[in-house]
Amino acid sequence: MIKVAFCSEDMQHVDAHFALSSNIVIYEFLPASFHRVKTKSFKSQTGQETETINERRLAERIEAIQDCDILYCSQIGSPAAARLINHNIFPMQTKENLLIEEAACRLQRMFHKNPPHWLENKFQRGGA
Repeated sequence: MIKVAFCSEDMQHVDAHFALSSNIVIYEFLPASFHRVKTKSFKSQTGQETETINERRLAERIEAIQDCDILYCSQIGSPAAARLINHNIFPMQTKENLLIEEAACRLQRMFHKNPPHWLENKFQRGGA
């Protein structure tokens, strides 16, 4: 089993920047199926952006997906992507306003047809 996190504003589409996302929807993938397991919502922080606020916002999102293997988002900064990779979470970006269910179906097809070696190993080991 692997877990995939999807950044979303409306909980239907992959439509959010990782560090700014209001919601992260988490799915579990088994070799033959996938299903939604939870949603983590974050309070919007309005006001002046400071380095401390940005770091706190990023840290709470990384903590929320620490048991995931893949993150799907519309945008992610290079430092955040590097931090995810250091936590063994593979960030993926989509430029289109993709439905989460469609992204999950695409991932499931990729898992069956031609998964990357690292992902195939995660399935064989039962996740991270």
